[in-house]
Formats: sequence, structure tokens, C-alpha cells
Amino acid sequence: MSAPESLQATPSLQATVSSQSECSSIDGDHPDDVGIVDSPRGRSLLWFAATTLLGAFLVFQVQPIISKCVLPWFGGTPAVWTTCMLFFQVLLFGGYLYAHVLRTWCSPVWQAVIHLTLLCVAALMVPIEPSGAWKPSGTESPTFYLLLMLARHVGLPYFVLSSTGPLIQAWLSLQDSSERVYRLYALSNAGSLFALLSYPFLFEPVLSVSDQSTLWSMLFLGFVLIQGYVAASLLRMRSRGPSREANAVKSDIPSSPVTRLQMGVWVALPALASVMLLVVTNHVCQDIAVVPFLWVLPLSLYLASFIVCFDSPQWYRPKPIAAVTLAALALIQGKAMLPGSIQLIAEASCYMVMLFGACLLCHGEVARLKPSTNHLTLYYALLSAGGALGGIIVAIVCPLLLNNHAELPFFVALVTALTFLLFFACRGWRRPDYDWAAASRLKYGALLVMVTPIITMAFVSKHRTIASQRNFFGVLTVREKPIGICLVHGSTLHGMQRHEPHQSQPTTYYGYESGVGHVIEAMQQERPALEIAVVGLGCGVLTTYGRPNDRFDLIEINPAVIEIADRHFTFMRDCPSQLERHLGDGRLVLERLTDKRFDLLVLDAFSSDAIPAHLLTRESMRLYKQRLADEGVLVIHTSNNHLELSPLVHRLGDDAGLESRMFEGIGDDSIGTTHSTWMILARQGHSIFQAPGLAGATSASAEQLRHAPLWTDQHHDLVSVLRLWQ
Repeated sequence: MSAPESLQATPSLQATVSSQSECSSIDGDHPDDVGIVDSPRGRSLLWFAATTLLGAFLVFQVQPIISKCVLPWFGGTPAVWTTCMLFFQVLLFGGYLYAHVLRTWCSPVWQAVIHLTLLCVAALMVPIEPSGAWKPSGTESPTFYLLLMLARHVGLPYFVLSSTGPLIQAWLSLQDSSERVYRLYALSNAGSLFALLSYPFLFEPVLSVSDQSTLWSMLFLGFVLIQGYVAASLLRMRSRGPSREANAVKSDIPSSPVTRLQMGVWVALPALASVMLLVVTNHVCQDIAVVPFLWVLPLSLYLASFIVCFDSPQWYRPKPIAAVTLAALALIQGKAMLPGSIQLIAEASCYMVMLFGACLLCHGEVARLKPSTNHLTLYYALLSAGGALGGIIVAIVCPLLLNNHAELPFFVALVTALTFLLFFACRGWRRPDYDWAAASRLKYGALLVMVTPIITMAFVSKHRTIASQRNFFGVLTVREKPIGICLVHGSTLHGMQRHEPHQSQPTTYYGYESGVGHVIEAMQQERPALEIAVVGLGCGVLTTYGRPNDRFDLIEINPAVIEIADRHFTFMRDCPSQLERHLGDGRLVLERLTDKRFDLLVLDAFSSDAIPAHLLTRESMRLYKQRLADEGVLVIHTSNNHLELSPLVHRLGDDAGLESRMFEGIGDDSIGTTHSTWMILARQGHSIFQAPGLAGATSASAEQLRHAPLWTDQHHDLVSVLRLWQ
């Protein structure tokens, strides 16, 4: 979307353009010095809007692009994404702080000189894609090395981009110190929202990682030119003299000293909105519906709340917003009374409504309490600090202090109390006019409604929880069911063990009638000993197939999984085979096992929505083929409710010169087995395909192969394997 189109789509911004056309010169003593406003009238604001929109778009585009660039080098672990997010959050706050310092301590001319210098240096940093020389050797500290790589390739460009919003508004306030300046913040979030929605569906499916990097670098150079032009306009201002102040549009907000209470509110409310975004996203995407791209919806609502609240004060009406939010909260607490067929959809919808309402209330109050433009950059610096604080609370503090997602009921309770007070404090339905004395009288009622979600969400469970452990990778729970105990990550089942005397029988996806069960049975009949590698341990169900002469190399990225499998399940303890555990990403570990050749290689890491895509690329398939013995077999578990991975594996196998078959296993609840889909790959004409138990395995047709995606490290996207797109 171009800047003029976005302005046409936003009536309030059109009004701003009209108001700017009435401004003539900034320095009354020099008629030729028209400051930022050029001829024709109003053209200046288009440059401000274009800079804001393009900068916000690039900020949200660079994060997935650079993350995908380095993902295969660091094993595709969640740590890569988390480390990148931490880097960008800190740098975003740094950019806002830089804008505040520049505005506070430098004249407009020096602001222009300093920022133009930064823009020129940042332009020298593109392209942003790291070269092969930066590929880690494996001996470095991954976190430190990744942060160093990010700082080298995107540090300065991102720093410059992150300062765009507050800096551009500060420059615009030199000619218009009214409330209209803040509307550019709404435009900034609109650019971010477009970047968020367009990347997975428009850019990622079409462009390789290198092409994405090149396109982003070209757009960044365009941004440098546009913002450079705006900054250069400041050079025509010799000083911030009284004549300019006299000609500037008067502020709609009274200029008064900023109190500590105000600054606390500017930090606390954005922090609460940020926390709610993260905890609701975690809950909905892991515990309610494991659906790809579902995380896009809460983040979109979060950004939309900024757009609504900062575009115009007339959009923010706290009483009706609070009423709808309280209704959503009540439905969440009473979800058990809903029919089972709609319970999950209704619960997820209510959480989305509640999140949007909470963000509107938090950001609406922050927008309502915004200061005069004299304090604009301080205001945005504290607002960004609040957002970063929310991220630190959920990503760092909670995993250190909690072994479950207890922060969800606590912060939902906090939002409930805040919403309750705002609803009863607001006098009317059309505008934010508060009676805080009435709210004070209801503080005990707020405390009561705060307790309800904590009780209902924290202590009510369908199954008895035996153990729960939380770390960097999420929350793992061991739950008891009527026929045994199971290991669950969110709503994804990672295995189950039946009660005695059936504790040594394979369950879930690995039963005797599953694809992997038939493969192991056939290979054990032919060979007295097997070398088996398993990527994705779960609770160790596959070791039930082990014989004394067999050897297992078990590869697992999450140390908590290994600990829980050893402590609460007996599969590995009872296995007579030799077991060797490897902690790390499957692909990186296999790359290091250069002297290994496996008779059977099992990949089991694709049950959830956040699949490790780097394990299903052309380059990874070559690695698997290298690690197989001459008569080795590769078995891949592709059971997934929302992703159709089998055609992709067929295509990868064909590309690698391997024959592939798909086997569908039927589950039996009475013995704890579930429906499963397994892909079996081996050299052409391998005897495994003649095994009696695999007679029902099917191969891909020529048409299926032709239309199936072929992922590489440079080009892979979940959209191409979404079931709803098939």
C-alpha cells in the first residue's frame, strides 16, 4: 500500500493533511525558509506518512527474514526465534530512547545531521543476509554468536527503523504541536499490521530467503532516501525561535510537567497489554487449538488496538468496550456449560474478544493520557519500555519462577479487575469521563471478581496432573488417564504408558499396527541387530521394540523431555538395548555423527503446528541419506491435524532418489493406540516394501509429485502444506 492510498483510506489522516495545508512558514523572519512544508500545500505530510508507513513495514518484515536466514545454522530450535525476538525488543526500546535523547538535547539542525549520518552508515550494512563465512562451527556459544551476527547484519538498520515513529512525529510537531501528530502512530501500526499479514501469505510462499533479503534491502535503501529527505528539510531551520513557535499550530493538549504517576501508567498499561498478548497466544495456540498461523490473530488484534486508540479519540469508548470484555471473560469462566462441539471454538473466540478488549482499554487509557508534544519522545520511550517489560515477564521471569502457565489466570484476573473498575467508573457510554470516587468504593468488588478466574482456571483440570515442568521450550505435563499416564506439551500428545501389566506395550502412534511398528518388526526378522536413531524422544515409547543386540541413538532437543521420560516412564529403563542419549537439534546432532550409519532412522518431530521446517528440506534429506546404511530405512511420522506433510515427503524422497510409501495406521482406544501416518523411504526396490504388514502402504502418483512442494533451506513455508489449501 502506498502512502497516498493509506491516507485516502484513513479519513482522520486526510483531516490532518487538510490542517497542514493551512501552515505556511516555520520561520517568519525568512519567507524562503518554509521549513518542512513544501509546495503544494500538504505535500510535506505525505513524506512524513510515507516514512512512517515504510519504516513500520520494514520493522515487522526484517524479523522473520533474518530469523529464517540463520535458522538452519542453529538447528531451527525455538531458541533462535526467542533470541531474535529478545534482540529486536531491546533494540526497539533503544531506538525510542535514541529519539527521545535526540529530541531533548539537540536542535533540529543537529538532529538532522546526526540522523542523516546514521542513515548513511546503515545503508552500508545491506544486504542483511549473512554470508557463508558466518556459519558457526559448533564450538561457539549459540546465543552470544547469534546476537553478534544479528548486531552485525541488522543492528544499525533496525535501530534506525525503530526510531522512525517517535522521531518523525517529533519532527512533525515542530510545525504542528497539536494532537493530530499522534495519528501517525496509528499509521505506523497499520504498516506493521500489513507486514505481519502479508509475510506468511504473500512474500514467504513466493520468494526464497535470499530474495526476501534482497527485496528488504532495496526497500530499506528507499526508506533511507525518503527519511533522508525529511531529515534534510530540518537543515533549513537555524534554531527553534519564538517566531516558529508563534506560527506553529497550537497544541490541543495542555503542556504541563509530567508526573511520576503518569510515567508509571505509560509503562504499566502497555506492559499489561503486552503480557496479555503473550499469555493468550500461548494458551490459545498450545492448549486450545494447535493451528498454524493462529498466533497471527492475537498479534493482529494487538496492533489494531493501537490503530483504533491513536487514530482519533472518538474511537475509544471505555464503557461499551469494558462491557463486551466482561461478557467474554464470563463466557470463558462458564465454558464448561457450552456444548462440547462448539466449546473449543467458543473458548478461543472469547479469548480473542477479551484480548482485544483488554488491549483497547490499556492502549486507550495510554492514548487518553498522552502528554503535549513537548514530551512526545519521552512518552513513546516509556510506552516501548512497557511493551519490552511485558515480554521479559513472560519470556524470562515466568519460566524461571513457575513450572506451569500460572501467569494466565493471574493476569486474566488482573484484567478482569481493571475492566470491572473502568466499567463502573466511566459515567457515560460515549466518552471517557470517569468518577474515580465510585471506582474506589468498588475496590472490594474488583478484588472478588479477580479471585474467580484464578480459582476456575488454575485449579480446575480434566485430568490429574502428576508432574509439570517448564523451561525455555514450554510446559511439559504428565497426566493420568484411565488406562495410563501420558506426556503432553500444550495439547500435543507425546506418548503414553499403560498401567501394569501392559506397561511394556507400545502405545499412541507407535503401536504394533503402526507404520513404524511394521517396519521394525520386518527388519528385526531379517537382522539380528539394528542400529536405530530416533529424532524426537517423547516418553521413549519406541524403545519397547529394543532387543539386547539393538542399539538406539535417541536425539532430543528439550532436556526436560529426557528428565521426565527417565523419572515418570519406564520404557527406557526396561529396554534391554544399548541406549545413548544426545541433547540437541536433530539435524545438528546428525551432522556431528559422521562415523554413524543407521539401519533405521526415525523422525518424529512434526505433530504440532510449529514444525521444525529445516528437518524437511532437500538439504536435510541428503544428510539423512548419508547417515543411512546401505540397506537403511528412513521412517518419518507425519501425523498432523492441520498440515499435509506426506506429499512434501514424497517429493523430497523422489528428489533424493529414494522410493517412498505412506502407511496409515488405525488406532484402538482400548489399548491406547491412535491413528497415525508414517512415511517409509528407502532405496529403489528395497525389501522393506515387500513386508506383509506394509501391504497397505501407498506410493505417490506422478500428478501428486508434480504438485507437491519441494522445500529447501532457502525456500519453505507452511502455507504450501496447510490442509485447508489442499
